[in-house]
Amino acid sequence: MKETKQAIYARYGVQFDPKTGNILAPMFGWIRPLLIDGNSKLGKGVWTFSMLPGNFYHHVTVDGSPVEILGTCPCNCPGCYAQTGLFNTPDVKAANARKTALARMYLDFVKRAIMAQIKADKIKLLRIHAAGDFFSVEYINMWRDIIKATPGTIYWTYTKNPVAESAFDDLKNANVVKSLIPGMELNYGPCKYVMDAYKALKSMGKNVYICRCGIDKNQHCVNCTGCSKNEYVLFVEHSTKYKAEKDPLYQELVALIESQPPQK
Repeated sequence: MKETKQAIYARYGVQFDPKTGNILAPMFGWIRPLLIDGNSKLGKGVWTFSMLPGNFYHHVTVDGSPVEILGTCPCNCPGCYAQTGLFNTPDVKAANARKTALARMYLDFVKRAIMAQIKADKIKLLRIHAAGDFFSVEYINMWRDIIKATPGTIYWTYTKNPVAESAFDDLKNANVVKSLIPGMELNYGPCKYVMDAYKALKSMGKNVYICRCGIDKNQHCVNCTGCSKNEYVLFVEHSTKYKAEKDPLYQELVALIESQPPQK
């Protein structure tokens, strides 16, 4: 007989309501499961875990009450996408605030709830942190335990935390993309910056890939392995102030991206 989701969650000591699909969490009561399935960029079937970004206190309304919760990143990056758009809507901020609080105060529960969901939903692709970063050694070790216990799932993440950069090197089903470029800055920017960073990393003998999503709106993470295999992944800046396709160097960048080996 096929094991039900409720039974799978129960094996990990987590209560699951089959009628609502919610789990019972410390502090917050019944909430949505901690992993989210895809978005317009990632594609269906690429799950994510997110928390609050930046290194400042967020003022968030959670379940009708105003709270202040510190972000999980070691810095506050200019132009951070995780502080704008969908991530900045009240519902998403509240959900990520809950996860941040749970990860700081009830890490064992977070570990059990994530492992149960991976098993229950048969998750094969998981991006750690669509928003947020590794904020402690204990939190890094939690993810190490999860990754080791689920060898059939592929994980990738991005970090600016130097401790986390090599934390998963011995795990074959996980990859950490370094968000800081040696001698430069972040791993995203306008056309010239991306091309210069690519050439610099190549000259150092690094594994580097420029994400195709900057030139192809139909590109999704579900059909690409760039972030699950390369040490560095570069992204073309996409914002309301800068439009890459209007940059005089755009076609040169497109040619460089198209020259890369397929990441399948």
